[in-house]
Amino acid sequence: MQAKQNLIKQVLLQLGHSTEAQYYLDQYKDDKQVKFAVVKVGGNVIATQLEELAQSLSLITHLGLIPIVLHGAGTQIDAQTSKQNVPVQKLDGLRITDDKTIELIQPVIKDVHQQLLDALAQHDIKTKSIFNKVFSCDYLDKAKYGHVGKIKQVKLDEINQAIKDKQVPVLSCVGTDDEGNVLNINADIAIRKLVWESKPAKVIFVTPTGGMLDENDQLISAIQLHNQYDNLMQQPWLHSGMKLKIQQIYQLLKPMPRKLSVSITAASELGKELFTHKGKGTFICMGENINHHQLIGSAVKLKLISLLENTFGKKLRANFFDEIELKSIFISESGQAVALVTQGHDGKAYLNKFAVTPQAQGQGLGKAIWQHMLSVYPQIYWRSRSTNKINMWYYKQADCSYKKDNWIVFSCGMPLEKAIECMQVGADYADSWQEQ
Repeated sequence: MQAKQNLIKQVLLQLGHSTEAQYYLDQYKDDKQVKFAVVKVGGNVIATQLEELAQSLSLITHLGLIPIVLHGAGTQIDAQTSKQNVPVQKLDGLRITDDKTIELIQPVIKDVHQQLLDALAQHDIKTKSIFNKVFSCDYLDKAKYGHVGKIKQVKLDEINQAIKDKQVPVLSCVGTDDEGNVLNINADIAIRKLVWESKPAKVIFVTPTGGMLDENDQLISAIQLHNQYDNLMQQPWLHSGMKLKIQQIYQLLKPMPRKLSVSITAASELGKELFTHKGKGTFICMGENINHHQLIGSAVKLKLISLLENTFGKKLRANFFDEIELKSIFISESGQAVALVTQGHDGKAYLNKFAVTPQAQGQGLGKAIWQHMLSVYPQIYWRSRSTNKINMWYYKQADCSYKKDNWIVFSCGMPLEKAIECMQVGADYADSWQEQ
């Protein structure tokens, strides 16, 4: 076992910089909470990506991390009801489960449950099957929804014992009432209740898409709900199942500690999402307040200098703050991201410094600060060294750009003539860093 752990650890370290992987491994293992993560797996993933899922969970468990796995079976149930010519009826987003439907879906869920257990066993993952012993339910409304359960209690005893025994608890989305009747439970309600009671360090949704997609079907790397939720709800491209998913995650996270996050990722990308700064999926958290200062107090100045110098890996000139004419500082609550805006050419705003720590790069803090900054300064310009790795992101934020020597200057929101004027001036600004 030790040899396998060492081998898997070496594979893990290849996912990104070794310091990144070790940072997250230590964070998960050192967390005071007993529970590492709740992993929600849809029936469509089990149908199409079961081997990739088992491989990823093998990586995690052989590093000593024990997730709680909750699975659905919607795809398989739909296929079976169609085969049996049983009409699918939904009301308020819930599957109406009459007597015939509950009899039909029980063996389907059990079969999916066993498929998952067998796949994990083939990868030497020790599991504990907990089929319908976790969710104690009442009928939600038998006349209206049939055999659909309303969770009144989440029983954690068997889950806790399994984790203590280094076994992965595998749960299904069914429960029982006090008389032993089996009731169908909505998967999103089940995971919400399970997370609230088990209080894990992490929540993971494994999906075929591997994350949330934007209006251009591009992966959204991070969402900070505190700063972005209202705006997202107004977007015409966010609708149907995707919109519902964001609403459900918002409801899940809102009453929980701010450090809890949700990751939506593909079965094959669990390792990268968990153990690298930038991840490989969509990272969602409630996020932080963005503080807006127009004066630099001593405490803010010290925090700002530390963040800038640590992020850029070099020292600011001693007289840097004496030479600038400050407009605003936008800094995250944790001090892991900052935008420093100064007086630019002809009174325009100049983004003098923009910094996000490596740990915060995959959490959407930079985007949250950027959006806050643009709400105050819709017309702004900035520059970046031509070797900067985030220049592609800058190009996406800018209306136009200008290259000179080792600099690329960008602008946003300005008339073209004024933008060109500001960018030409900006390309000749003196360097604010000490010579190496």
